Amino acid sequence: MAPYSESPGPASRVTLERYFLAADFISGVGYGAQGVLYLICIHYLWSQRKARRINKFMLAYITLLFLLSTVLRVTLAHRTQLVFIENRNFPGGPLEYYEASLGGALNIVSQAAGVAQLFLSELFMVWRCWVVWYSVSRRAAYAVTFLPAFMLVVSPSGVALYFFATVHLNSPVAVHITAWILIHYTLVLSANAITTGLILARLIAHRRAVRMTLATPHAKEYASLISMLVESAVFYSIIGVGYLIVTGMGSPIRELLIDATISTQQISGYLIIARLAHGREWQTSTMSVARS
Repeated sequence: MAPYSESPGPASRVTLERYFLAADFISGVGYGAQGVLYLICIHYLWSQRKARRINKFMLAYITLLFLLSTVLRVTLAHRTQLVFIENRNFPGGPLEYYEASLGGALNIVSQAAGVAQLFLSELFMVWRCWVVWYSVSRRAAYAVTFLPAFMLVVSPSGVALYFFATVHLNSPVAVHITAWILIHYTLVLSANAITTGLILARLIAHRRAVRMTLATPHAKEYASLISMLVESAVFYSIIGVGYLIVTGMGSPIRELLIDATISTQQISGYLIIARLAHGREWQTSTMSVARS
């Protein structure tokens, strides 16, 4: 059968629409992986809920995260249906409809769920960084986490301006509508890159310190390369930095990487919490255990 002869629009626009649709598929795969890890963490945390008080808090925390993930996934799926099926003949194409509907309730709910999920997950990583560095000293823990914590605290300002711009498209703020949400992502992902670097640096230093005490089971756990990669959420940071780079280049691949970033962020958090449920996570007393 011969291809349809009418032009679908500028090649750059069509490419962006393809990545936009592919990103929704990536989001679905990521949500499935999160669902599996959520059930695993729930099982271990529930079975150990009386052993450690923090386990009860983590049960509530990951349940909230998974609910936000579910809201995000449902709204993204409905958005894709509206953009590519119900309004596929919208003047200018699917993305023109998407941009015209930015101020709609569906987009606001979707963005709010994604932003809340991103914020809570990064807050967890800042806390993990504080725990890792607490083994040096309380002062060191507060000092190294000050900058990423500050960046995280101010990041919602970009979201607030973005939401204002989507609702008031005729206001001067709306001229830079995409810049506001990009500011938020830049702050959060940069904060995560910093915390990952700090955690990884501390774990590497610890690994060198315990080479002579590998008989200690807890020390062995942190002498392994895999445990360091999991505890520092390094894969999430790599994808997040990649997103910032391709966004700065103006590449449509950013549509794929933002969904991959959110998914790997959640997966990284679940893996750390799974270690916590088993009592294998880094604790404030880890270094003293290694030295004993």
